[in-house]
Amino acid sequence: MKQRGEKQRCALILGGLGLLVILVLALVIYPWWTRMQFYDKAVDQAADHIQRYQRLLDSAPEQRKKLKNLRQQLKKRKYFISAANPELAAAELQKRVKTIVTEAKGKLVSTQKMDTQGDGWIREIRIKVRMKGDVEALARVLHELEGQLPLVKVDNVSIRSRRTVKGRRRNRVEGYELDVSFELVGYMLAGGGGK
Repeated sequence: MKQRGEKQRCALILGGLGLLVILVLALVIYPWWTRMQFYDKAVDQAADHIQRYQRLLDSAPEQRKKLKNLRQQLKKRKYFISAANPELAAAELQKRVKTIVTEAKGKLVSTQKMDTQGDGWIREIRIKVRMKGDVEALARVLHELEGQLPLVKVDNVSIRSRRTVKGRRRNRVEGYELDVSFELVGYMLAGGGGK
């Protein structure tokens, strides 16, 4: 009986020691295993990124060729102002505005070149325009500006109305005149557009 009790105690101690060893191993191995899983995922993601970047690098010559073709097509379609430099592009915009305002029976008061913007292959050419006329003249001017090539955008429009009186008492004609100022924005390919 004594031997049987000692065997049970020994088995209990060995079982406890085995459980303690398993518990210690679990406390050491589980965090290590989870950390390894994290690093494995990070390595897989990095390898995936490297493959993606390699594909992009491999396709770079083809993309450059497509970009060159796109630029040539845009030049041919005359979406951009064809000029050697921003000053000439602004002068071309000013000439265009003058022609359109005159044809619309408006009066061009002034045009002024503003700072050129754009760091990439497209430069923004901006001029400030001030004109006078009636609603029909303004509508024709805006329609013509935005309906022709090269593409332009009308921005920051300010309109003031002024009452006008023409003639003497018997032949008196009352009307109005709009004083309009706006910015006209055109675009130029960097390095000039060349015609």
